[in-house]
Amino acid sequence: MGLRFGVIGVGYLGQHHARVLTEIPGVTLSGIIDSDPGRAREIAGRLMVPVFDSIAAMAASVDAVSIVTPTTTHFEIVKEVFSGGKPHIFLEKPIADTLENAQKILDLTELHGVKLQVGHIERFNPGIEAIFEANPRPAYIEAQRLSPFGIRGTDVPVVVDLMIHDIDIILSLVRSPIADIRVVGTPVITGHVDIANAWIEFENGCLAQVLGSRVSLDRLRKFRIFDRGGRYFSLNYETRELKTAKVELEPGSLPKINRDKKTFEQVEPLKKELSSFVSAIRDDLPVKVTGAEALLALKVALQVTRLANESLARFHAQDELKLS
Repeated sequence: MGLRFGVIGVGYLGQHHARVLTEIPGVTLSGIIDSDPGRAREIAGRLMVPVFDSIAAMAASVDAVSIVTPTTTHFEIVKEVFSGGKPHIFLEKPIADTLENAQKILDLTELHGVKLQVGHIERFNPGIEAIFEANPRPAYIEAQRLSPFGIRGTDVPVVVDLMIHDIDIILSLVRSPIADIRVVGTPVITGHVDIANAWIEFENGCLAQVLGSRVSLDRLRKFRIFDRGGRYFSLNYETRELKTAKVELEPGSLPKINRDKKTFEQVEPLKKELSSFVSAIRDDLPVKVTGAEALLALKVALQVTRLANESLARFHAQDELKLS
């Protein structure tokens, strides 16, 4: 039968979790559940798997669950999972809506002795993996993540929905405490911040400029690093193209710049991500994105959101003074 999985939440992203799990060798999709019974029956019929009556019943019947529900529900669902069994947990990002709930999730999974992997999917992008393998020492990082408006993810600010991907990667690359953060941001369509620009300064001197928007006309995903060793990395997520350059200094000569470019084959990052989790369970290996790392990314994302709201409040206060 293989490793038995259940999927909790089969909306836009959850349906792909369910599909991918049917495609991974050695994995059996035991069933799904969704708050919308009609949606659950639709996806179950498509994949020819059963619908569970409850989360607790699923947890008692599987080795692992994939939770793909709104962020605000994560802690309560994890708690309900453990009311029925002790499956390993894959939890879509962000780990939770608050730091308190995130810590409770970490405490619960540790208490029950199960693995927890959080869905920061960009860690499985081959271009990002190549950058990590090069082991850069970043001096300056620029990340841009722009999207047209869509309904998915609007229950949280853009920083927690989109920018958190780049925050997670930046924290993993820089590996230094944050010294200062400056932010501007504003709502445009939703009641949350929909576009934000953050400058994150680290104690080791690295500066990261991170732009996130879900109200742009076009989709853009770019990540650039200037390295202290004279190297440059530029990744275009959309074209899967990684450009690199290295400055070579020779005495008595002008600096020489060696350039390279690589385009990666199109892969499904979700399949790599879930396969990694499966391997971690099967071979008792560490997961690639831990709960502690996800908690740190959430902490920074929430701080960026708070600073964006504060900058907006100052802007409105100045406007009111001008009108008075």
